[in-house]
Parts: sequence; C-alpha cells; structure tokens
Amino acid sequence: MKPIKIKGTSVSPRVYFAPNENLLEIGGYSRPENARDFYNPLIRWLEGFKKSHLKRKNSGDSEPITFKFKYIYFNSSSAKFIFDLVLLLSQIIKDGVPLKIYWYFDEDDEEMKEVGEELAEMTKINFNFVEVSH
Repeated sequence: MKPIKIKGTSVSPRVYFAPNENLLEIGGYSRPENARDFYNPLIRWLEGFKKSHLKRKNSGDSEPITFKFKYIYFNSSSAKFIFDLVLLLSQIIKDGVPLKIYWYFDEDDEEMKEVGEELAEMTKINFNFVEVSH
C-alpha cells in the first residue's frame, strides 16, 4: 500500500500513514470545512490496510502496528470521523492483528484525555495515554 502523508494546517490534521513502518499517525488541529471530504479517504485507506494486514497475518507475517492520535483540537464534525477511525481500529484488533493505540494529550488539557478515555471505553479497546508537557 502507498503511504499517506498530509501536512497539517491550522484547520486540518497532519497525517502520516506509513504501512512499511507499521506506523499510522494523525494529529494537530481538525476543523476542516468539510470533515467528510477530509476523513473519508483516510477511512477507505484504513479499510484497505486492514485487508492487506489480514492477508499478511494469515501468512504468518504480521508485525505490530502503532497508531498515534496526537490531536491538539478537533471540532464536533471531526469527532464523528475520529470515532469511525477508532471503530475501524477496534475491528482490526478483533481480527487478531496486533495494534497499539496511543492517545496524546497536553498536560493542561484534561478534556482531550477524557475524550480518549471515552473512545477507548465505547470501543472496548486499550489506549496508551501519553501526557505531553510543554
């Protein structure tokens, strides 16, 4: 699969999906004018990644995958798509693909930590919480 590399802006997050490194990362600000247009290609890519990783897993070649959420801020329309990403990650885990999820939050942003905790609870998957100090 081809990697996805999108530079972050003041309204859209940085995306670094590098399957050859088993690293998927998204973060920054997420308040695009049309969240659907931004996130749907990422969701489709992740669905394809899931299929290709299941094939690799079945052939005995499955390295652990790391997914890092490093949001500074996201609006309510982005939240729905972030939830969709987490749901897809939970399906990947349930299919037996090793996956570690990291949720980064600023030490002064208890709300961002709580959002991660709620996502983990709703999807019944473990998040590794990483407090970032400035």
